[in-house]
Amino acid sequence: MNRIKKLLPGLLFVFLISIISIFINNKIKHIMNLESLTIGIIIGIIYNNTFKTREVLKPGINFSLKTLLKLGIVILGFKLNFRSLIELGPKVVMMIILYVPFVLILSYLLGKVFKINNKVAVLLGVGSSICGASAVVAMSSCINAEEDDSIVAVSIINFLGAIGVLVYSTISITSSMSNLEYGIWSGISLQGVAHAIAAAFARGNQSGEIGTLVKMGRVVMLVPISLVLSYIFNKEDKESKVKFPMYILYFVLAGIISSLNILPLEWIKVLSKLSSVFILMAMIGMGLNVDIKSIKDKGMKALIVGILLFSVISMTMYFVSIYCIV
Repeated sequence: MNRIKKLLPGLLFVFLISIISIFINNKIKHIMNLESLTIGIIIGIIYNNTFKTREVLKPGINFSLKTLLKLGIVILGFKLNFRSLIELGPKVVMMIILYVPFVLILSYLLGKVFKINNKVAVLLGVGSSICGASAVVAMSSCINAEEDDSIVAVSIINFLGAIGVLVYSTISITSSMSNLEYGIWSGISLQGVAHAIAAAFARGNQSGEIGTLVKMGRVVMLVPISLVLSYIFNKEDKESKVKFPMYILYFVLAGIISSLNILPLEWIKVLSKLSSVFILMAMIGMGLNVDIKSIKDKGMKALIVGILLFSVISMTMYFVSIYCIV
């Protein structure tokens, strides 16, 4: 009971900011869909650096950041359907398998060129290649990243994803691509799940369904990549051992349950919403822990890397979707 009393003020505070973030996003998304995650992080950072987060709120904020984040990622697994992914065909499946390491390596190399923190570069690559902010926060523990590294990566990924939705939606009207080609391109190259699906459906239901399936294929790559990155950073960081996050396995289990079609569709929808709320609350908790001075120096170079990375993968996958897949 005492623990609940300690957690409650911070949880209510974070939940209030979540509602405000969703409200603001709904009001401005016809102009620019920044995503509630980005808005929530910004509100959290502004609050902490203007008023300083009170001690009474910190237990609930930290619970959101650590426990609710893991729950959100596990529940995200219920969106998966492995049967549908297999039906994409060998070419598309192979494209997804090759795409993720390609983006990660490219992001790492760009990070070296612009001399940004290796972990920030890896997180930008993970967010760009797998499932946006969700992948960034899931992988942060795999590579033992600092909170401000995650904040920088999440903010850039969500900002570029919002720009990408606008650009892709415009292209969907003017391009001569087929619905299949456009669906594959949107699903493979846009950052977050919401970004990819929003852009894919801009062309209609056929392209939207294809884009969603391709995007879910990328989400599955969260599992092997988390294993690889845990191994690599364990070797590099001898003093601070990186543990593989067990909630990634629960994420897979949730995907298997979803694929068996034993849960009603209504339950899947509720769990999907719950996952979004938990991850949003975790991101706000992250923002409320950020000292803006600590991330100012990392931000600009990382943004340049993010822009270059998105430009390269967007153009590359445009031609791959047209000439190599269909």
